[in-house]
Amino acid sequence: MYNFELDTVIKEIEKRNAKKVLLQLPDGLRPYAFQLANKIREIKKIEVILLGDSCYGACDIAIRQAKELEVDLLIHYGHNLMLDFDFPILYINAEINLDIEKLIEIVLPKIEGIGNIGLVTTIQHVHQIKDFADALKAKGINIKVGKGDNKRLYDGQILGCNYQVAKSLIKEVNCFIFLGGGEFHPIGLSITTGKPVLIVNPYNLKTYFLDDSEIMLLAKKRYASITKAKNAKNIGILVSSKPGQNSLNDAQKLVKKITGKNIISFIIYMDEIKQDTLNNFSEAEIFVDTACPRIAIDGIAGVEKPILTIQEMLVALGELEWEKIWGSNYISLKYQSVY
Repeated sequence: MYNFELDTVIKEIEKRNAKKVLLQLPDGLRPYAFQLANKIREIKKIEVILLGDSCYGACDIAIRQAKELEVDLLIHYGHNLMLDFDFPILYINAEINLDIEKLIEIVLPKIEGIGNIGLVTTIQHVHQIKDFADALKAKGINIKVGKGDNKRLYDGQILGCNYQVAKSLIKEVNCFIFLGGGEFHPIGLSITTGKPVLIVNPYNLKTYFLDDSEIMLLAKKRYASITKAKNAKNIGILVSSKPGQNSLNDAQKLVKKITGKNIISFIIYMDEIKQDTLNNFSEAEIFVDTACPRIAIDGIAGVEKPILTIQEMLVALGELEWEKIWGSNYISLKYQSVY
């Protein structure tokens, strides 16, 4: 199903005369890890090491591990460039080809009479987004695809933490189509744009609008966490060591804001934010997440205390208005602008 671009990988290995490579795959691609690594090893007769640590996105690049292992090349699958590193990295999108005609057939009955529609997808399908958009336009649908930045985001591409491409269309569209599986990205799209989201799942050929009641339930949970934070006297501020999630400066600014408010706060620095780690800091009444905002918004199973984003904490402190961020820029890649 996936395009592993083995030819591209081999050419890069040859270009760099690499003798040892580190293969980083997200969880969804790890069932193919052995066969992929074995093909590389058979063709080039080099050492291939599989990374067993986390791989949550382009923010979670295994630079430290690659340097520790002294590999010549890091091959990262499933995401595209987010940050610049002084280390050789090959990004492979792991594209999946879709049946555009079949998708058009199931989408058209759902979007009749809606008007202007925005189209977004993930890295696996951006190579076909123009074809999908053109096919919809040929059926008389007014479809719009937001522009990427030509380096870190493709046209129409969204990330779990970055919806800039969609936000550029907010004033122009009545709803969005999300082309892809699951509700992780659609939920982020909904609470960041405030628009209805039609999910078009190319894997099971099901299409449906994201349930408004699900979004309202999430809103209630987020506001309940903010309410608890207003009375908290012991706060743990979480900072991730992952290259694309490290927001130590934001955490330090937040500590300064809290200082003098009769609140005890400490920065907790870690690689991966996990249930057991947080629960062991039992004195904390709440945690503030300065790493990936989805950690707070989607939650971590088994964590006993509320986890807030920085923006949510600023609402609790009275420096931001809830109504101005919910459904409008609720998920932001960078937080400096809120200070």
